[in-house]
Amino acid sequence: MSESVWTSTRRSAGVTCAATLAILGSGTAFAIWGSFFLGLLNSEADVRNRSILEAHPVITFLIAFVPFVLIASGVQTGIGLFQLKPWARTAALAWAGAAICFSLWFIAFRPYETFFFPDHFVSELESLKQLMAISLVIATLPVSVWWMFLFRMESVKRQFAPQAPEGPSQN
Repeated sequence: MSESVWTSTRRSAGVTCAATLAILGSGTAFAIWGSFFLGLLNSEADVRNRSILEAHPVITFLIAFVPFVLIASGVQTGIGLFQLKPWARTAALAWAGAAICFSLWFIAFRPYETFFFPDHFVSELESLKQLMAISLVIATLPVSVWWMFLFRMESVKRQFAPQAPEGPSQN
């Protein structure tokens, strides 16, 4: 049986692009999280002369640990996609599902209408928050929908299927 592009188990361009996007997106998230976290650690002491770590140790630990684990799992997913590991396809679908839910939650519960109000009714900080929320939705929603379609295609599922061992058959 001859192999075509559609029956091959080699990594397709779509999977390669998704893996690259996962690694680059995780790197970008790491840079943003790192600058935020370092700024938080370097912040001024409070009234009682306590640092943020002394004043709120559990919250600081969660801000340090949870994003790091999520970023590391994003990098690991990207590497697994490059290697066509079956668990990586499942992880990519989970990431896409979470991103879709997150984006739809932002669309449903974040009021965007304040962009149309005059500036004296809405603060600059609120406008910046809305711009960041819209940017996040624009960045994540199309990619997550693309991943949902891509990783559910039969040709992509075949790429992630475990390979049968090649050897002499014993019949």
